[in-house]
Amino acid sequence: MVPRSAVAPLPDECWQRVLSNLEATELSGCISSSCQRMSKLSENPELWQMLLRVDFSASFTHRAMLLTWMAMHRQFHPRQLYVFKRREHLLDLEIARNELQQRGEQAREQERKQRRLRALNYFLVRFGHCLFCLALVASSTLLWLKLLEVLNSSFYIILAPFFAFEAFVLMSAAITFAIYLQRSSTGWTFYWNRLQGTIRWFILLSSPFECLLVLIFGLAVVPLTAATLEKDLRLPWPHFVYLPPFLSFWLAVLTCAASILRRRSCSSSCVGSSLFLWIPLGMFSALLFLRLSVCPWLPPVVMLMPILLVTGALIIFSGFLSMASFWLGWRGSRDWMEYASTTLVVILTVLLPLLAIQLALVGYLRGLVQVNWVFAPWTCWLSGLLGFTLWQSFVPLKPASAALDMPRYWRHQDLHSDAESLLPP
Repeated sequence: MVPRSAVAPLPDECWQRVLSNLEATELSGCISSSCQRMSKLSENPELWQMLLRVDFSASFTHRAMLLTWMAMHRQFHPRQLYVFKRREHLLDLEIARNELQQRGEQAREQERKQRRLRALNYFLVRFGHCLFCLALVASSTLLWLKLLEVLNSSFYIILAPFFAFEAFVLMSAAITFAIYLQRSSTGWTFYWNRLQGTIRWFILLSSPFECLLVLIFGLAVVPLTAATLEKDLRLPWPHFVYLPPFLSFWLAVLTCAASILRRRSCSSSCVGSSLFLWIPLGMFSALLFLRLSVCPWLPPVVMLMPILLVTGALIIFSGFLSMASFWLGWRGSRDWMEYASTTLVVILTVLLPLLAIQLALVGYLRGLVQVNWVFAPWTCWLSGLLGFTLWQSFVPLKPASAALDMPRYWRHQDLHSDAESLLPP
């Protein structure tokens, strides 16, 4: 409250100058003052117009819009316009605060989904690779010991690591199919679109039913092989004792081939996998079945000829690519030099050891070399592959794209606007 003795000696122009330095709340207090002159001076439209321009025109555009709006509502007192504008501004700030909180919650939920997705892909891909390599090493070592008559165990124990791997495949298939069936909902669409693994790839390549058939036939090969070798699965035809595991494998291969042929357009990856993987494996399994059943006189070289041809063709083709890439890199392209080095490493660490193991297997089947010359390099190569997969499992995953980095973007962005400053700490 301003005393009357302090108001009377000063003219109105001085008090207008003083009141122009007050805020809106302070000026409203002067209006409610008991001094009539001070109350009348505080209701001066020019003071409230100035407050409107100062508080609600941050730029030239805002000021032009504000002046237009004040001209449209000139029938109201500027104080009423200020009160309305203030309430509108407070409402906008509340909406901005709620929107920012909701955006922050969405960002945190997106980050939680990213963590769960990375853990799921790690389990389906990298842990699966390590378990498969471990099963190969363990079963190969046990079979090597059995052939050396050091270990007298059944084939169920020898193939037990593969049984564990098949249990992992069943678990992975259950997870993948569960996400596939729930993909129509909003929460599960995120996981399905970014899920990795062979089972999801085959579902997208063919169909869920064909993928299920391939899983059933493929996972039945190892149990049927163990039962056949232990003579627990007897057939009335003596020449077809080993038919069940081969039949299961052929059905799996035929299902894959039918799913590829059913597609309207075959990609280069489908054609390449058929020429270098499925067709050679199918031919090798047919020749192996003939040698074990009706043609025991079949030469080992003929039996292994499909795999030897594929390995040799890959070595020749990769060697040509490596030499061409080295030549392009020598002419100044660093990317081609890196590609040539990678191709050369693949030839030395994958293709040449496989060819040496296949030749050693031919020599063992013909009685020229001992079993150690087959399983020693095979086990060493598988151990190196296991070490590489274990090292690869500790390498961080690839960073997500910019669209997937929205949670991290919002978390680390600096706060500059006045609406963001209203968030609680």
